[in-house]
Amino acid sequence: MGIYSRKLCDMEAILIMWKKSIVTSLLMTSCLGAALADDVSLPSTNFNFDVKTVSSDSTYKPMLGFVDQGKTYIKFPPTVTRNNMPLILVDQLGDGDAPIISWDQGYVVINQPSTHVKVYNPRTKKLIYDLTFPDQFNYSKVAPSPRILPYEFAGFFMGATVGMSNIGGKGNSASGGLKLGYDWHFTKGFLAGFELGLNYDGKVSKDSVDYKSWDINAMLRAKYLFQSGFNVTGKAGVAYVKNSQSTPVGKPTNSIGNSIAPRVGAEVGYLFTNGIGLNLEYDHLFSNSKVLSVNTFQVGISYIF
Repeated sequence: MGIYSRKLCDMEAILIMWKKSIVTSLLMTSCLGAALADDVSLPSTNFNFDVKTVSSDSTYKPMLGFVDQGKTYIKFPPTVTRNNMPLILVDQLGDGDAPIISWDQGYVVINQPSTHVKVYNPRTKKLIYDLTFPDQFNYSKVAPSPRILPYEFAGFFMGATVGMSNIGGKGNSASGGLKLGYDWHFTKGFLAGFELGLNYDGKVSKDSVDYKSWDINAMLRAKYLFQSGFNVTGKAGVAYVKNSQSTPVGKPTNSIGNSIAPRVGAEVGYLFTNGIGLNLEYDHLFSNSKVLSVNTFQVGISYIF
């Protein structure tokens, strides 16, 4: 009986140690999972995401990404918070509503499964990381429709234009210009600011007289940026206009010269997510006793810093 009792005691001790080991392992796994998830439940699969560095920025380099229960989760370094989270561009599924991006316990959460996510620096609007999540859905069955999120491009910009001008109804001419300015963001989609421009309005000939026009302008502008990237802009201001003419000897000259005149304009365009914009522009320079009116139709390209 003594030997049998001793064996029972030994087996009981081993069983207790085994139970303690299991409990300890479970506790460690639970703590590790909680620390990794930051209170977000992690799935057991779909951690196969790839990160392509476009422009390195360690502040916003993704640490973890996965798709679970119809949503995409991306975890960033602890320095990233709800207040300084990066700008996110994702593929919209079919003709549905635009994706909703939110912040949840340390994760950027997209309310749809994603195969392609672009991460932009929130200050510079530059693309820094390109994420892929393989095999989440079949693009051959559900065509993606890229949409920019409703974030606003504000700040300094510069651009150039080329096109055609009509000077005082005397004829058409090639024209071009340069501009720079600044836009402030006020409410969702709405920006306003100013621009300074230098334009060569062109040179035309009528009745053996050559007319040439230049202008330097200062314009106030208001812009509405749609979620798709299309935008419309209205402008109004003044311009210092320089008109000149070349008249054959013996013919009278007109009284045109230099003057300040009102100037208005309108633009429609498309803004890409890298800050490059393409525009169609119309501007009207009013005439007075010293300068001729100018109507300008141009195409332009701009860049937002």
